[in-house]
Amino acid sequence: EEIYGNITVGEAELQGLKDTTPPEFFGVNPLPVDKNSIPDYYTGVTVIDDRDGEVRFWVDSSRVDTTRAGNYYAIYNAVDSSGNSAYYRRLVSVMHSAEDTEELAVSIAATLSNDVEEIRDYVRNRIRYSYDWGGEDPVWHGFNTLSGNCYVHARCFQALLRAKGYETMIIWVEDQTHYWNLVKIDGVWRHMDSTPDSVNHTRYSIMTDEMRYETLSGRDWNRSAWPAAE
Repeated sequence: EEIYGNITVGEAELQGLKDTTPPEFFGVNPLPVDKNSIPDYYTGVTVIDDRDGEVRFWVDSSRVDTTRAGNYYAIYNAVDSSGNSAYYRRLVSVMHSAEDTEELAVSIAATLSNDVEEIRDYVRNRIRYSYDWGGEDPVWHGFNTLSGNCYVHARCFQALLRAKGYETMIIWVEDQTHYWNLVKIDGVWRHMDSTPDSVNHTRYSIMTDEMRYETLSGRDWNRSAWPAAE
């Protein structure tokens, strides 16, 4: 600054703000993959840094086992030019097959005796009641989430019975508001219900047609569609 010929000189030190902001991942949604496949961990995923723009990243998928159905995590990592690191755990779901469902039922059945009431009670006590139908695979859903409606319970009971060598089929009332099982016991068909938390469904353990009808509050099934349990 110059005033009346005098000059004042000042000095200022300019310091840039230190970059402490890590980059951010985008597109790392849960990844469903088929068994025995080679997942694509990179497509659709980007990492953006507020200073560097798009940043390269790498993936550690060593803990993902695509030979076995289940949920795993792949670890994503990126570092910007300032040394700030970003990590992300991406859920990788290896989808199950029909063989997986059958193996699961067989493995559970192996822990139980051949007594039909013990098998029924395992399903009734293990799987809590909900309004969920179990999606495309009610048996897998029931045994893995431990929840489901009467249809899920009937399907899970059926899977265990078949693993034990029993002949069984699903049966339902005409308005399809309830499902249970017919089981051939010592050559005779009987009704059995594995749905929990219902007085009506537990009044009788192994039921004839007459006993079953007494528990259904006036509902009936198509008697011509299933064998009689007399």
